Amino acid sequence: MRPAFFTIFAFVLVVAVVWFGSGFRHIGTPADPNDPGLAGIMTPEVILHTINGYSNALLVRLPRDRLGNVNDADFKRFLAQATNALLDKVKVTHTNPADAWQYGEIYIAAERWQDAEKAEEIAVKAPKSEDRRVNDTLRLARCMAELGDVPEAIKAARSTFNAGNTDTVPILLATLLEIVPAAEGKGDDAGLAGLLEGAIQCEMRTVVNGNTQPGQDFLVARKYHVDNAWKKTIELYSRAGKPDMARAAFVKAVEMEKQEGSA
Repeated sequence: MRPAFFTIFAFVLVVAVVWFGSGFRHIGTPADPNDPGLAGIMTPEVILHTINGYSNALLVRLPRDRLGNVNDADFKRFLAQATNALLDKVKVTHTNPADAWQYGEIYIAAERWQDAEKAEEIAVKAPKSEDRRVNDTLRLARCMAELGDVPEAIKAARSTFNAGNTDTVPILLATLLEIVPAAEGKGDDAGLAGLLEGAIQCEMRTVVNGNTQPGQDFLVARKYHVDNAWKKTIELYSRAGKPDMARAAFVKAVEMEKQEGSA
């Protein structure tokens, strides 16, 4: 895996409190999905805690390349396998709409996109906070993209652009690292490029507390993510046969670089 991508992946893990909510923050030993003691109903919190154990174990145990990088595709594949093995042993019930976002995370980890989409559709109808609205809508957009409904994925993702300056933190990373990879090559690369442009603007107006570690991490990494987002935007416009829009995006990227340099 390319070092640049691993850097992004590492940063995502650092700021997982923003994108993954409470699901992947605890350190623990993964439970054995074949353990008969796991049979029956498990709360979504317990399931997420168990999945987190798988996640941390995989990061330790998976082989690394000569640069020390874990292959992201292998990580996702093995995590999905472990999560599906767990789900095969437990009973999952959607009794409380307030838990829908947690089930969405579970099904996303398992790459059960239809189930994840259904859970996130429930979650976005009555989010308990603006942070949940933004995060769950972005997850829903990712599920739509995985299932090939790119226009609706773009529409859903764009609906988060009206978030306040303190709630836009996850928008660019979710768009760049999750939604676009799931949707590109499926019929609307120009639309995805436009989506990325909007996500970049959200990133640039985001306000964080620079006195906290997550805030410092965000500010340090912002230029890196924005640069990569502009590169991807130009690539998508070019691939979509829109050279004029690709050139315009390049000019915007240069202008933004100048403005940031003079700030």
